Amino acid sequence: MNILFSMRHAGALRNFSSTLEMLAQRGHRVHLTFLTRDKLDDGRLLSGLLDRYPAITSGGVAGVQRSDWLGLARSARALADYTRYMEPEFATAHALRERAATRVPARLRPWLRLPLLQWRITRRAIAAVLASIERAVPPDAGVMSVIHAHRPDVLLLTPLVEFASDQIEYVKGAQRLGVRTGLCVHSWDNLTTKGLIRLLPDRIFVWNDAQRREAVSLHRATAGQVQVTGAPVYDQWFERRPTSSRAAFCSRAGLTDTRPFFLYLCSSPFIAPDEVSFITRWLAAVRSAADSDVRQTGILIRPHPSADPRIWAAFDPAAFENVVVWPAAGANPVDAASKDDYFDSMYHAAAAVGINTSAQIEAGIVGRRVYSVRVPECRGTQEETIHFQHLLQEGGGLLSMADTLDEHVSALGGALRAGASEASRVREFVRRFVRPAGLDVAATPQLVEAIEELGRQPAPAPRRQPLMFRLLRRALYPLATVLPAKPDKIRAVSRPAGTDADRRAGAGA
Repeated sequence: MNILFSMRHAGALRNFSSTLEMLAQRGHRVHLTFLTRDKLDDGRLLSGLLDRYPAITSGGVAGVQRSDWLGLARSARALADYTRYMEPEFATAHALRERAATRVPARLRPWLRLPLLQWRITRRAIAAVLASIERAVPPDAGVMSVIHAHRPDVLLLTPLVEFASDQIEYVKGAQRLGVRTGLCVHSWDNLTTKGLIRLLPDRIFVWNDAQRREAVSLHRATAGQVQVTGAPVYDQWFERRPTSSRAAFCSRAGLTDTRPFFLYLCSSPFIAPDEVSFITRWLAAVRSAADSDVRQTGILIRPHPSADPRIWAAFDPAAFENVVVWPAAGANPVDAASKDDYFDSMYHAAAAVGINTSAQIEAGIVGRRVYSVRVPECRGTQEETIHFQHLLQEGGGLLSMADTLDEHVSALGGALRAGASEASRVREFVRRFVRPAGLDVAATPQLVEAIEELGRQPAPAPRRQPLMFRLLRRALYPLATVLPAKPDKIRAVSRPAGTDADRRAGAGA
């Protein structure tokens, strides 16, 4: 089978490298294309896949072409994404709504304050108009040429739901050319914290039943379009084993190995913009605990890989006994050594603590109890988001959640004396949310088999644009020519020395 996989950037390979490897091992050809550069500028996964698997090729970055239609398309998409956050399901999602507003062109933002958006019937009418504009705008010529050149049996996409994303051009192009399409949902929060799926692909591959419900209720997919596969990105942690003893790990990280330690998992900058300030308060609370065991427990703080390491410049871990920030500059766990360090930090920890991060799920997979506390300045990215509720509710909930720091510090004492019931609750969350087919059933083969099954389906007939949308396109053209497209920062994917990321580019054609 010949597969074209459109990714926003090469960072998505962290979530789908196991899927790509298995597809290649089973004889399929996969060509990767990216819309922009990974903000972490980390090309190790891409170069590793290209080196190991001749069936995997890449043409690097292929952004959409500048055209008279790009400004109108992006404006309509940004308005549609913002309008969804006016729906009742997102009534308390103030931070997400504000973020969506920043993607709307400045000249259109006054529209967002119109009282009409408060009325459901008006929002439905606006959504219908914006959807019609999307269908009237012709597909990007460059994207069409990429699809036509590779003639894929299946076009896969991830994440597709970025705000005002140009990636929808791949869906439009594939539908125009009669190519099967599948969305591989990138992460646990993608269906509730990003934009809309404006044109539905033939299949939507989700992690669990919660995401299935979100695809149907929030994105208007049909139940038959959505397929649950589990979360392939987490398969790597289930069978992994520690590579160092607890004493050796603590020595390497700079912790005292005679005491247990808590692992603090930092969140992304959007979730916790000033997390260092909170961590300072949190450390003071832990070091003032009435429970002497909690008070003396070591603490390893692991920075988020997307955060600027300079935020730690004013933080002095030496002000608190047996506290380290490690790795000091953060680390993106994509190679064997960094994955080993990350796994060992979770495995040897007594428990994990965090505000709202996917790393909490990984800690649960490793079998650690996970603790959190409501942080007032993060209210908009904790309880006001739908995905955070999954951590509290699915399978009985992953998190031991506290309302105050005092309550949280008291609960941490239970982590040092963990009971079987708590461990069972964590396992049930992992089963429901990560591996719904069973804890011993890996997700990667399920996703690969679902992709193969999609490839066996009859190819859809090419969709010619209906007359009404061709007429609408002509009517919209004068407007399209006066709406400038904000330039994207499209740069080449980082290529390690001696690696040609374009090599074998024709192998999947």
